[in-house]
Amino acid sequence: MQKAECPQCGKDVAVGSHPTIGKIIQCEGCGAELEVVWLEPVELDWPLIDDDDEDLDDFEDD
Repeated sequence: MQKAECPQCGKDVAVGSHPTIGKIIQCEGCGAELEVVWLEPVELDWPLIDDDDEDLDDFEDD
C-alpha cells in the first residue's frame, strides 16, 4: 500500500497499491478531497474544477 502526504493537514493518505494519475482520494485526517497528480513519488493536490461544474454558477456575473 502506497501513501502520500495530504497538502491540507500533512498526514499520510493511503492511495492503494497501484495509484493512477487522476484518482480521487479522501484524506481520513481532515476530509479533504484530493487527486493523485504525480506517481514517483506519489503526490496529492486539490482536484482541478471542471468548467461545467455547477458550483461555478455562484461566481459568474449575471
